[in-house]
Amino acid sequence: MNSVRKIGTLQVLLAGACFGFLGIFGKWAAQNQLSTGELLSYRFILASTLLFLYFLFFQRSFLFLPKRQILQSLMLGVFGYAVFSTLYFQSIEVLSVALAAMLLFTFPLFVSLGAHFFLKHHLSHRQWGTLALTFLGLVILLWGNLEVKRISGVLWGLGAAMSYAIYVLVSGQIQKNIVPLSSSFYVTLGAAIALMVFHQPSISKLLDFTLAQIGIIVGIAIFCSILPMSLFLAGLQKMKSSEASVLVTIEPVVAALAGYFIFGESMTPLQFIGGSTVLTGLYLHSQSPS
Repeated sequence: MNSVRKIGTLQVLLAGACFGFLGIFGKWAAQNQLSTGELLSYRFILASTLLFLYFLFFQRSFLFLPKRQILQSLMLGVFGYAVFSTLYFQSIEVLSVALAAMLLFTFPLFVSLGAHFFLKHHLSHRQWGTLALTFLGLVILLWGNLEVKRISGVLWGLGAAMSYAIYVLVSGQIQKNIVPLSSSFYVTLGAAIALMVFHQPSISKLLDFTLAQIGIIVGIAIFCSILPMSLFLAGLQKMKSSEASVLVTIEPVVAALAGYFIFGESMTPLQFIGGSTVLTGLYLHSQSPS
């Protein structure tokens, strides 16, 4: 593996690890009476605001991109992150968390199929094998109470997976030569606008937020939005979309471990085997020839 791909692999793995804490912040939000609409809307509003202020005072040139790239990034935020996030959180409301996560992480399969048939990025037999091994590990890791309150939740979960797969494929094609932080700003701005229109959270309620609620929004904006989005795009610029989509599946492993250590959630020996299988699949995939 060349040095550029090694750096890209590390960036994507770090992005997946950061995304793995999304469920932790989601649980803290529920415990502190923050609705899904409020959490999603304020997450992206704050993330875009922080990036804008950083650019304004330290890297003003990052704000200035060709109009086409700005429009593309905004659209990725609107039709990528806003749609994906909304569908995923809607699926969680009527499905068990394990099943919602399992459906979401079918997205590497959609990315691989899209890259194979539309982008002509043909995977080797070994890469298809490591993809299958990783997915098997995910099923073992997340297997549990697979509750389905409404069948529409399954459709929302699959819709989240497909919308995220499209985001990954499109980003990999059109954002090769853009500064990752610049892209993240316009993507989060687009997502913030779309989510504000869709969820319409009460702005006046912000004045009544507790320090815990503010801390949750700040944390999810920085550690589950700005950092992983920028790291993922930076890594995506150094490898194929299908490769990055498999590596980022470290997210549910980190989520399960974080739940175990932070909330004391139980993990059975079988789940530890599942997590180990995922990590093995990721390692073998990262060692496969590009």
